[in-house]
Amino acid sequence: MDSFALLLRRFLFLLCIMPSVAFSFDGHPYIGGSLGASIGKMERTYPQISYFSGTMILDSYPINNNHLSTVIGGINGGYEFLESQWRPAIALGLGAYQSGQYSITGTVVETATPDPSSTLYNYKYDLDSRRIMAEIQLTWLLGTFSPFINLGVGPSWNRTSSYTESSVNSTGVTPLSPFQSRTSANIAYQAGLGVSCVFNIMKSQTGFKHERFSLGYQYVDLGQASLGTRGSAYPYQLNSGRLTTYEVFLSYTHLF
Repeated sequence: MDSFALLLRRFLFLLCIMPSVAFSFDGHPYIGGSLGASIGKMERTYPQISYFSGTMILDSYPINNNHLSTVIGGINGGYEFLESQWRPAIALGLGAYQSGQYSITGTVVETATPDPSSTLYNYKYDLDSRRIMAEIQLTWLLGTFSPFINLGVGPSWNRTSSYTESSVNSTGVTPLSPFQSRTSANIAYQAGLGVSCVFNIMKSQTGFKHERFSLGYQYVDLGQASLGTRGSAYPYQLNSGRLTTYEVFLSYTHLF
């Protein structure tokens, strides 16, 4: 959390001072879109719920595979302040991103003191995330291929849904009601880098290149994700911890 707080302070500092510096230079508004692949990881690979029901019971929900994958899409827009020579162009804007469904599977292991543990069920549920980010990107316009780095911070919403269980054998215990869907609101941040190919679809009288295709990578911390309760019979939430993702994307940007 200390590193996140430091990153947030630096981002807000840049967001405050950059416009006053950059407004003395030429610039262009921009809009863009992106599509890519997202690899997600849950912080807790062995989430647990403990409670008392005549005896102490510990229910564990180990995840089968902590390399979750889906697609990610987004749109963004803002204003880029142009620079020259070695100094980067500075883009300030907003971006909105939506992931597909991460599918999470695992098993339910019950330990009732002093009995040995028993694997009762297999489970599955879906997780998706959306976020709105205040973004800053620095692009070094060195030629046709221009490297960039970016940072972003903003709210995210992680939604769990469609929880189901099935017995590990045909004579298993009847499952309880499923965990309810739940949306967790968080503060998220992202950091990335990549390279852009700059060009013109139509000839420009000024020589400025208005189009960019970019290939990039970014790390995203989306905050906490958890399932709701199973109702009054099992009034406990299952907290899976923080969801972090590694995203590879292709994007198109048009500068006016």
